[in-house]
Amino acid sequence: MAFSNRWVLADGTLNDEPITIRYRDELDAELASGEFDQCVQISWNAAEVDSLTGYPSNKELVFIDDFNQKLMSAIETDAHALVVMVIMCQGINQWIIYAKDTSQLQSDLNTIPTDTGLYPIEIVAEEDAKWDIFTQLRDAIKTQ
Repeated sequence: MAFSNRWVLADGTLNDEPITIRYRDELDAELASGEFDQCVQISWNAAEVDSLTGYPSNKELVFIDDFNQKLMSAIETDAHALVVMVIMCQGINQWIIYAKDTSQLQSDLNTIPTDTGLYPIEIVAEEDAKWDIFTQLRDAIKTQ
């Protein structure tokens, strides 16, 4: 299954703090397949935050972007999971992922090189066969 690589970018404010949200568009086939029923959220809480923007520092953004590329390569190459949304606000970068199987996702995550050290991430997972988490966030953005 080839995933859509069309992304929508939304910038705005949340509680007077800047927020940037990227989400993948044209995911109807993946949602309809019923295969990706596990919602996994990965959060990176930045150690260095730019006081003017509330975003991670430019230095830390380099590491976050590197992790993002490695993450997508590790989980999407064999279509085990897909990143559907990335949210950045208040020094936190959060990836919303839908996976077929959390055990396989864990194995895929373990393949991400840690040549620059361990990543400061937290991971939570829950069943979400209807993609309510993603669609509610996406639809809220579309109405703004």
